[in-house]
Amino acid sequence: MPDRFLTCLAPGQALTLAPARLPRRLVVTQGRLWLTVTGRTGDHWLQAGEGLTLAPGEGGVVEAWPQAAFQLLQPAPQPVPRRTGWAQGSAVGQPA
Repeated sequence: MPDRFLTCLAPGQALTLAPARLPRRLVVTQGRLWLTVTGRTGDHWLQAGEGLTLAPGEGGVVEAWPQAAFQLLQPAPQPVPRRTGWAQGSAVGQPA
C-alpha cells in the first residue's frame, strides 16, 4: 500500500511548496533533494534521513537530484486542555 504522505520526484522534477499557516518539517526519505526556501539566502541540499523546518508563511521549491522522495509533515494538533470543575470521585451532578 503506497504511503499517502510520501511525495516522489523523478529525475529533474521540481515542485513548488506553497506557504502554510503552521510550521512544517520536510524530511527526505530517499535520494537527494535540492531545496530553495522563499525569502532565505542560499539553497539546501538534503539527502535521505535529513530534514529542514519551514517556518509559518515559508514556501519554496524542491527538486530531485537526481531523484528523491520526501514527506512534508505538519505538527500534530495540540489537545484542548480539559476543563474540570468537578473533583474526581465526587458524586455525579455534585460540584466539588
